[in-house]
Amino acid sequence: MNIKDRLDAAEVGLAAIGSSSPKSARRFAEEFHFAGEMYVNRDLSAYRAFGLPRGVTKTLGLSSLIRGVGTMKEGFRQGPSAGDLWQQGGLFVLGPGEKMVFAHQDRFAGDHADLDKMLEKLID
Repeated sequence: MNIKDRLDAAEVGLAAIGSSSPKSARRFAEEFHFAGEMYVNRDLSAYRAFGLPRGVTKTLGLSSLIRGVGTMKEGFRQGPSAGDLWQQGGLFVLGPGEKMVFAHQDRFAGDHADLDKMLEKLID
């Protein structure tokens, strides 16, 4: 949410898609002060449409564990989990028509998009 003002200035809408329940989506939005649209996709069809990887090793593989230890050292603690734990996410910015302005597919748990690179694409 720390880039929401910049997204608003660029007239970019914000939406999240989760694999859990509407109740879990509301809890997420409240806990993280999410100020965008929230959708639930339990059958994972949106994830498949974007070609997002899914699998036990994507969530519990070596890269994920290394990233997890690093974030724990920074003070992060995993809260209760919900939804499909093996499904990885991504960040996509869709432009006018069918234009994909920015795309990032998480290769493993904790492999997040570089928000500065995404914002640079919005300014181009």
